[in-house]
Amino acid sequence: MITTGEMQISGMLTMLILSVMLVICAPGPSTRRISFAKARWMMAAGTGLIALQFLLQHTLGFRQMGVTQAVCCNLLFFTPSSLLCSMAILYVQRQGNVNWQEWLTSSGICALSAIILIGTAVMDGVPFREESGGLRIAEYVSSVLFVVMQTYIFAMQYKAYRRLEQAVDEYYDRSRRDLLGWMGLSMKAMALLVFLVPLVIFMEGTPLVLFSIAFFFSISYSTISLYSYGISEDMDIVEEAESLSPDPSPNSEENFDSDQGKNAQLSTINAQLESWIAAGHYREHNLSLGIVAHQMGVPQKHLQLWLRQSEYEKLAGLVSKLRIEEAKRVLEEYPQWSIEYVADYCGFNNRKYFHEIFRQYTGMTPAKYQLSRR
Repeated sequence: MITTGEMQISGMLTMLILSVMLVICAPGPSTRRISFAKARWMMAAGTGLIALQFLLQHTLGFRQMGVTQAVCCNLLFFTPSSLLCSMAILYVQRQGNVNWQEWLTSSGICALSAIILIGTAVMDGVPFREESGGLRIAEYVSSVLFVVMQTYIFAMQYKAYRRLEQAVDEYYDRSRRDLLGWMGLSMKAMALLVFLVPLVIFMEGTPLVLFSIAFFFSISYSTISLYSYGISEDMDIVEEAESLSPDPSPNSEENFDSDQGKNAQLSTINAQLESWIAAGHYREHNLSLGIVAHQMGVPQKHLQLWLRQSEYEKLAGLVSKLRIEEAKRVLEEYPQWSIEYVADYCGFNNRKYFHEIFRQYTGMTPAKYQLSRR
């Protein structure tokens, strides 16, 4: 079994390595993305605080003194650390658009938690090295504040995540949720840890060790994933989709239901769509809503709203149906073509994705479909 000292040293070294990685290893792209530059510094500060907490726990022996002292130290460092790490993710999600009211609310709860802990430790008259009933109550209150703070931030993260997910989902010719997979998993993992922290930090032995391992993994995953996302092209792709996405609200001024020119706009888009299909543009690779709107010669916001109200719902729905119909024709007329060539010819990026979409629309693989038509 891992000892408390070994766990503290391992945690300190892990968090220190992550902090150093964020501070000195980010290459050029981070300097031109202000939101990511700020986010990585916040994440570095958050992991640095956790490393400092483990150092103090190991050096001063709070865990050996008793649960009360160890919990007080944990909360004093975990709360601001969680604030910084969570806000770093929110900064990336919103491209740095976090207002002062949101910062004030989050940091205010964090500060209140610290004031309660420090104030109680100073004023209850019990030496810190001894067990204190008053400090234990303060820790319970601080734990509740910790959950409140993280719930507030998680609500903002989830709203931003759903907005990004919809923007990406509607903008490209295929599902690109892989771009945001790390974000969703990080949010879920950190949300779970938030509700476990107030319970586990009062425990000792195996539950604490198991929680610590899960905590190290979650923070490490979130940190490395945020770093990788920030220096990759994925961030550019997501930001492009978000920046060019119109207001998704049903009450938007651009919604056809409230536009006097609805019929004219529908007729224009329908006519342009027929020409676009006849030209075979749907077979091109890596289409986006902006590219298709440009090819059709219609405003992107009108095309997107038209798609939302159509049977296709989004660009991927329209393009996938057209590509599958073309694939069915090609498989029947050119049985000598390989599945890979058919997929590429019809606009699919790879065979696996082609199989997935083909089965979704026809209920069978391309090979089985081809055999059934012989």
